[in-house]
Amino acid sequence: MIEILVFFIAASLLLYILLGGSDFGAGILELLPGGDLREARKKVINRAMGPVWEANHMWLILIVVILFVGFPRIFTTLMISLHLPFLALLVGIVVRGTVFTFRHYDAIQEPISQRAYTWLFGLSSLWSALWLGIIAASLTRGTIDPKATDVWQAYFAPWWGFYPLSVGLFVTCIFAFLASVFLIGETDDEALKKRFRRCAAGFNGSLVVSGGLVFATSFGEKPGLFRLFLKHPPAIAALVLATALFVVLWRFVSRRQVLLTRAAASGQVVLILCGWWVLYAPNAVITTDGPLSFYAQAAPAATLRPLVFALLVGSIFIFPSLAFLLRVFKSGDREEKMK
Repeated sequence: MIEILVFFIAASLLLYILLGGSDFGAGILELLPGGDLREARKKVINRAMGPVWEANHMWLILIVVILFVGFPRIFTTLMISLHLPFLALLVGIVVRGTVFTFRHYDAIQEPISQRAYTWLFGLSSLWSALWLGIIAASLTRGTIDPKATDVWQAYFAPWWGFYPLSVGLFVTCIFAFLASVFLIGETDDEALKKRFRRCAAGFNGSLVVSGGLVFATSFGEKPGLFRLFLKHPPAIAALVLATALFVVLWRFVSRRQVLLTRAAASGQVVLILCGWWVLYAPNAVITTDGPLSFYAQAAPAATLRPLVFALLVGSIFIFPSLAFLLRVFKSGDREEKMK
């Protein structure tokens, strides 16, 4: 039962990064200069995000529910020690969703209010992506102290530092890169395609730089990320394969193969998560008292059994419903283009 729950956590995390991450990245792209293509870019982003922008948070909620019910001590540790980063993330998500809705349904539709909504949408997307990375880095630093008595050690030390910030920048670059790659196939405008390719190339380079920064800042951590990689050859292999996929991805981009381009970008994310999993599995959180493992911190079998049953039954409806949602929206897009 524990393996099933961990699988659902991993699958939900992957889907949230791919779908939700690309939506965050689309908001970040709106902060970039658009020139004459600004309105066209905005319309493409709105259309691409339409079917999934609200459904994406289902994956995040699913992770929270599984941790709350199935691994209560892990959930409690995270929500107490990292409650400030989680609060910052939630504020960003709420603001982002609110202004995205207002941008569509504002009855006045004045240029000033539309610009304000667009800037808030972009800044909240950047803010949320940054805090997601900071939270991810904080899980494995070993600085969470469940017995801390002073405010700094209990609520700030677990996530404060150059290493969490560098991981936040890395995650932000991943999201913007994913959005750029995915949006290439969402428009028939060649000028806009070229703009998205240029953004993808720029964030491709920023991924390399921010990834190097993550390794550089990790030398001040215990244990350092570089030393951990040396001890885990599968993690090194995942990193090498993810890097090699950049070459494959750009080959697909040059040949205008949309589905293969998206598959290559998604494959890179999968490999990065696999490398992370190899380094720390089966531990969910590392504290000053030691790691909190999924196996050691699982709830009693009487609690896990109905949770697993609910997830297995629910997945029968969730995934087909999501596929149907995408199909309906995409067919609507095609009809709109034909008109």
